Formats: sequence, C-alpha cells, structure tokens
Amino acid sequence: MTLRARRMLFYGLFALFLVLGTAITLYAQGWRIDLATFKTEKVGAIFLESFPANAQITLSGKSVQNTNGFLSRGTLISNLFPKNYILSLAAPGYDSWTENAMVAPTLVTEMKYAVLVPTNASSASPAANITDFFEAGGNVATENAAGVIAMGTSTITHGMIASYGNDFTTIVTRSASGIYSAYNLVNGTSTSITALLRKESIPQSSVTAITVNPNDSANIFVETPSRFYAIDLATGAPGGTINSFAAAGPGRTLERPLAMSSSWLAWADYRNASGTSQIVVYDPFSGDTIDSSLTLPGRIASLQWIRSTLLGVLGTDGEFYRYDIPSETLTKMADDVRSFYPTSDGSTIATLESNSIEVFSLTLPANQGGYYRFNLPDIRSIKSLTWYRDETHLFVTYPTHVNFLDLADLSVRNFTNISGMATDTAPTYDMQENALYLIDQGERLIRFNFPN
Repeated sequence: MTLRARRMLFYGLFALFLVLGTAITLYAQGWRIDLATFKTEKVGAIFLESFPANAQITLSGKSVQNTNGFLSRGTLISNLFPKNYILSLAAPGYDSWTENAMVAPTLVTEMKYAVLVPTNASSASPAANITDFFEAGGNVATENAAGVIAMGTSTITHGMIASYGNDFTTIVTRSASGIYSAYNLVNGTSTSITALLRKESIPQSSVTAITVNPNDSANIFVETPSRFYAIDLATGAPGGTINSFAAAGPGRTLERPLAMSSSWLAWADYRNASGTSQIVVYDPFSGDTIDSSLTLPGRIASLQWIRSTLLGVLGTDGEFYRYDIPSETLTKMADDVRSFYPTSDGSTIATLESNSIEVFSLTLPANQGGYYRFNLPDIRSIKSLTWYRDETHLFVTYPTHVNFLDLADLSVRNFTNISGMATDTAPTYDMQENALYLIDQGERLIRFNFPN
C-alpha cells in the first residue's frame, strides 16, 4: 500500500470515528431524527405503573409491551419525541382508562397511579332488603327493612344500627321502642345504654349523639347540649360505668360533633351571649384540659383531627381552618366549605365546597402538585368524599351513585361511575381490603375489589 493510500485510509477512518463518535454522543444525550419531520430533537419517555399490573397499554393507537414484572414495578416507554400522546389502558373486568401524556425533551413523564375501576361486583352478604350496614376487615353486619341486624345468615339483634367500632367488636343499636344497647360481637353480650342513662337521671330525649370510640370499642361517648359522658364497658360495675367529663356553664352549649383521636378529644363550647365558640382540647386519660385558648365567631359545624396535634375546624359560615395545638396557630384554608376530609397520615386535605372540590397538601407547595381544584358535574348534590389508599384518588358519593376521581386527571375524562346505589346509604371503603362496599339499587350489599 502506497503512502498516499495509507494516508487516505487514516483520514477516512479518523473522519468515520468523528462521525460515529459524535452520533453516539448525541444519541446518548437523547437526540434523534424524527423521520416524519426530518428534524433532530431530544427525546423523552413515559413511565407508567398500572393497576392491575398486567393491563394492556396503547400509546396514540399503537400497542406497547407491558414490562411490569419482578424487576420493575412499571413500564418505561422511551425514545418518544416531545409532544402530547394519548395513553390508554385496558384489562378484562375493568373500565378502560385514557389520559393525555405530555412528553418533554430529556424528561420522564411519570404516571405511577393509573388505577382501573372494576366493572363487576361480588355479593358481600346473603341478606336481602338491606337498609344499612357496617364493615371492618372484610367482616360485615347488615340491617334490613324489618329491623333484623345480622352477620351473614345469623341474627345478632333487632333494631337499627346507631354506631359501631372500627374493629368490628362493638355496635350500638336502637330498638323499635327507643332502647339503646351496646352489643359485643365477640362474646354476644349486651349492655343497656338506656338503663345507664336512667340510673344517672339523664333524659334520653336530651341525647344528641351516641358514638362508639373508633380508637377503643369498649368506650362509648354520649353527647347532650349540656354535658358529655363516657361509658366504659370494660371496667367498673357489671353493665359498664358512665361518667361526665364535660359540662357547659350558664348560657353555654356543648356542640356536636365530638372530635376523637387516639390521644385527645376536642369539642366546641358555644357562648350564647357573645355568639362565639371556644374550642376545648381534652386528655381523657389524665382528665386535663390541654388547650382552650381558641375562640372563633359563630358556631362550629365540624371538628376533626387531621393528625395527632393538628385539628381541622369548620364553622357554620363555611370558613375552614387548621389549628396547630402546640403552637396555638390558626391557619385559614378555604371558604364556602361544606365538609373536609384529611388523608390517613394528615398530609393532604380535600374540601367539599358549594361549587368545587379543593385539595391541599400540607407538605408540598402548590406549584409542585400541592393543590388541585375540580369543578365536578352536579357538584352541589355531592354528599361526601373518601380517600383511596394511594391518596391520589377520591371516591365521590352522589345521592344515587359513586364516582372515582383521579387527582392527576385535570380534564376529568376518567371520572368513572362505579355503581348506582340505594338512596340515603353511605358506601364504605376498606383501605386494607382495598374494596368498596355499598348497597345497590336492588337493596343488596355488594363489594367492588380494586386492583392491588
């Protein structure tokens, strides 16, 4: 080979090296040639985690392989040119799911909580003509139109369900003659609450609420406008003991509801003369008042613990606040609120308002996914909200049906109607079971199992 040929080979290989090296570097940096436009652009990707995990994936009409498996909890769809894609999911036994996915250069668009709604329900009880129920851990008790309270085919007692504990241990029933009883589902014993009230000369007609403590089923609270009482079924005399732990002074009224946490109680003491409400935080274990420094104008519509030291306060005027107990700091959250719903860890609050649903994160700023607002269909008829376990979805309960709302679905295109239900019955979502229970329009108790 001549010197000239060797030089030409060297320069040719060097040029090829530069071209290939540059191409590899640009490729590694995400640059691709779009054959549709012959433009060079940086690509992005979509990461999708679907429930159920084996859902069929379609991206803008093209099928995509679902790579969810042992080593990956989702599917990465890479080498996508920047634009808006239509992402669809389908699986047998579930409603289809469609969402827009905007891909940006070099970035991964994450859709980690794509939950498909089951289309079919299973029977949750053999009972018929059901008017009310409660459920915990997959255990179910029902009340039918004849006043029979039953577990499966076994009758527990007769009457109506007034309250129940979260651990499926204690229920409070009211008989046709107006007798309140606490029934222990474990040992089958019954305690007459009405008899305890009579023993203490408490007129049952003055009782505004009887509630099983959700944190301790052996403890029941009785509320009247002038006094609050605690019934202890576990200790003391046979049949339980009843003691007053709060009393209203002259010209004052104790207002419902009593807010209960695992550590503290809170209530509103309304002062008739000034038209103001004093919020009282009380330790039932020590009998000490923790805080009584907060006074608000008007009456209180609702108190609820957001987390252990943070109390949600809703006035009858629709003003909603959060109150931090240690710092005695009151922060206004929203106006025109009908009811509010904190997540189980207290990190996020959803408020049901007259014209919208607002969602506030207490840990993220608004520009990082810490705030959502939805103007849903027929908003004024919505009765309640319930958080789904991933805390990125809400069950929205209307008078006759339940819908499923995805907080990432700002266009509300997947606002799926789960099922019609009997009027004036509240559905129950069991987070551990990941199942929604409701009474359908045929007065049967059914269960929708959501994908894990």
